Amino acid sequence: MSEKRWWHTMPELAKAIRAELESGDADAALRTLLDGINRLPDIATQGHLDEALTEPDSVGDLRWDTLLAVAIRYRLHQMGERPPRWTLKDPLDTFWWPVRVNLSKEYNDMAHSPAELLRVGIFLDERAFTSA
Repeated sequence: MSEKRWWHTMPELAKAIRAELESGDADAALRTLLDGINRLPDIATQGHLDEALTEPDSVGDLRWDTLLAVAIRYRLHQMGERPPRWTLKDPLDTFWWPVRVNLSKEYNDMAHSPAELLRVGIFLDERAFTSA
């Protein structure tokens, strides 16, 4: 009997994010993205990292495509793994905060964003990668 797969490949994750964005729920899209990224260490432990890291199609929004790629890059660096070349993205034309609550949170996100996200102009507190 084959084991049921409990994790998403990056194409499957991108498809789920796209569905949330198309429904107008950016918060759910971010939770979906973070949940998928935060599963990478467990996927690696099970020996399926190469399978999971297939390059995804676009989610339909350059900012979200960039966030997905650089979030994967960040998480893999944290794990001591070499990220796929497709996770290296050009900086966005305009800075982007996936979560905008108030000015204080924006400053906090700028101060605590991982280097991979800062490099492309995305600001999201690194603590988002420890819980989704």
